[in-house]
Parts: sequence; structure tokens; C-alpha cells
Amino acid sequence: MEHLTCVTRDYAWGSTSLIPRFLGTPADGRPQAEMWVGAHPGDPAVLDNGTRLDDHIRDHEDAALGEQVRETFGPRLPYLMKALAAAEPLSLQVHPTSQRAALGFELENQAGIPVGATERSYQDCFHKPEMIVAITRFEGMAGFRDVEKTVRILRLLEHPWADRVAKELETAPPFQALHTVVSEILEQHGDELQQLVGEIAAAASAAEAVGHQKFRTPGRMYLDRASVERESTRLFAQTASLAKKYPADPGVLVTLLLNHVVLSPGEAMFLDAGVVHAYSSGFGVEIMAASDNVVRAGLTPKHVDVDELLHIANFTPMPAPLWEPQALTTNTLVYRPPVAEFELTVAREPGDRLPAEGPRTALCLDGEVAVTSAHARHEMRRGQTLFVPHADGPISLEGEGTLAVASVPS
Repeated sequence: MEHLTCVTRDYAWGSTSLIPRFLGTPADGRPQAEMWVGAHPGDPAVLDNGTRLDDHIRDHEDAALGEQVRETFGPRLPYLMKALAAAEPLSLQVHPTSQRAALGFELENQAGIPVGATERSYQDCFHKPEMIVAITRFEGMAGFRDVEKTVRILRLLEHPWADRVAKELETAPPFQALHTVVSEILEQHGDELQQLVGEIAAAASAAEAVGHQKFRTPGRMYLDRASVERESTRLFAQTASLAKKYPADPGVLVTLLLNHVVLSPGEAMFLDAGVVHAYSSGFGVEIMAASDNVVRAGLTPKHVDVDELLHIANFTPMPAPLWEPQALTTNTLVYRPPVAEFELTVAREPGDRLPAEGPRTALCLDGEVAVTSAHARHEMRRGQTLFVPHADGPISLEGEGTLAVASVPS
């Protein structure tokens, strides 16, 4: 096993303080958004001897990966772990299935768009399911909300556009209605769109200010009033804030249709292919299949591909996509979503059970710990990272701290 030096990426939505504080380094004013802990060729970690982790894995396939991982995924680390710090919302986006990723990558190649070009949506041929585990309070939007609840929220705005959308959602099957509404929203542009976004933002601010008393339909019972109240309050504040930053962006209107998710530390959200989402704020550990395929539709100055998003997005209403960990011991949790590429183990006490085989990357979340195998022992403090190859076999935890270990499910 070896310590890693990881690359930190700056994006406009990143935090100027969270990652520096986590790493124990001075803040320099840059919006540090992500620290990549892995072997993705876009920004691979580097071993102590200066070798890139992706090169090391290709040169030592069996020792680094183990036969099973190598045969399944080829000579590559199939996952990427990140420390992610959001001070502002990320783009409204969706990720493809494996089949769509392969097709999209080939079509953009045939179109002559260079890999790495900003106008590409498909940078590789892999899918990108992902999971975020909150370290601090973490907020985001994910999946289309139950239509009946969305109708109640839209009615609170008391605006003709919101009333029209609510009526559409009431009169057609949910999947069809949401696809139609989102298509209509994303096709708008120019001055007319900017005026509408401004009006909806003003209506949201007014609804938030006066309180929410309009939850009863004549002859019907209250529909989860407390839940609607809580979500609409957060949602309307967010709508007004997004409109200030993106006054002519249709994504502002789409967010009114999504679940607003708030994670407490230790809670997780799993985002499978097709789930429209955007992180809003907070610090967490993100783990995903090793891909850089993102199809965007708004809340960003980057390349957007509305037609592709409408094609691959899942418009079926769903609850907030929370993911419950499994308790291996009192202080060891494993987050194991239904994907072949990754799982995440979070351990807090000496002797806690850790992944015993395959390629593993470790990130110390707090305190000071030591990771020991039959061949080596490495000490770690908060923010430090480690690569543990398959050949090192089982590992154990010592010290007082918390360790996150990414691995391939066995």
C-alpha cells in the first residue's frame, strides 16, 4: 500500500474553505470543488514514487486489481472516489446507462468532436452511477417529485404559468406529463424566458414570505401538509436564489419539479442512470463508476444537450433517492448500491471490518488512524489518502478516527 497525492479541481460552484479545512491547508480564495481519489485518466492520483496510479495499475494488473476485477473491468480502477465541496448548486444533469454511454461516445466520435472538448457530453464509453455520503449537512435535488405533491406546491405560487403546469400534471399520466412539461420548459429562451423566471422567482419569494396556508382542496383531506410545507419553504428560497444567478436559465423552473433532498452527516443519496439531479451545498464523499459522462440541461455556463437529456432522463416520479447503509458492526457501515463497480465502507473503531480484497482507496475523514496489512503499516490523518492493492490482502484499522474505504463489491 502507498500514500497518494491527489488533484484538487476548482469549479465555480466549489467552496473556498471546506476542502482546505479538511486538508489542513491555508485557503487561497480558489473555489476548490473536488479532490479526486483514484486512477481516472482525467486527474489520476500519484504514488509516492511519482508514478501515476493509472499507469501503475496497467503495469501491475493482477497485483493491483486481482484477477476477478481485471477480468470484469479490464486493466483499470472501475470507480472514482471524491471529496466534494459545494458552495453553490452544480449543473442540472443526468448520467447515461452503459448502453447509451457507448452509443453516445461513438456518435460524438463520428461527429468529429475531440475527446475532452467542452462541447461533448460523452467523454468515454462508461456509465456513471454515483453516490454521495454527507460529511456535513448536504442539500441537493434529485428525481421528479410525486406529481400530486408538486401540484400542491405549484398552486402556492399563484402564477398563471404554475397553474398551467399544475393542470398538465393533473390531466395526463405522470411520466408523459413530466416529459411534456420539462420539454416545454427547456425549449424556452430569450427575453420571454427571462421574464418568466423573474416572475416565478418573485412569486416564490412572496409565497415563502406570507406562509403556506393553501393546502386544502374542497372536500379533501390534507395531503402530508407538514411535508409539503417544509419542502415548499426550502424550494421557494432556492428558486429565488437560483434566479438571481441564472436569470435566463430554464433549469430554474425544472427544479420546481424535483425532490429537495437534505442529508445529515452519514446519510447518503444514490443516483442511478437517468435520475435528474443537482447538488446544492455541503461537503461529502462521492463515489462513482469511473466515468466523466455528464449530460447537462441547465444551471451552468457549460455545454448543455437538451435533446439528449430528454431522451435519457427518467421521468417516472420517485421518492428522494436515499440509500441506507448496512451496519457490519456497531461503528462500521457499508454503503452498497446496486452496481458492480463500487461500494463504500466507513469504519470508526480499531479492529473494524474492512474490505479484504481487490483494489481499495482509503480516505481519512477525521482523527488519526493507521491502516495495517501483512506487508505494511501506514499512518493517516484527516484528508490523507492511500491505495491498497489486491496483493496486500486483508487490512485492519488502528487509532482514533474515521476511515472511508472505496472498493469493488466481492
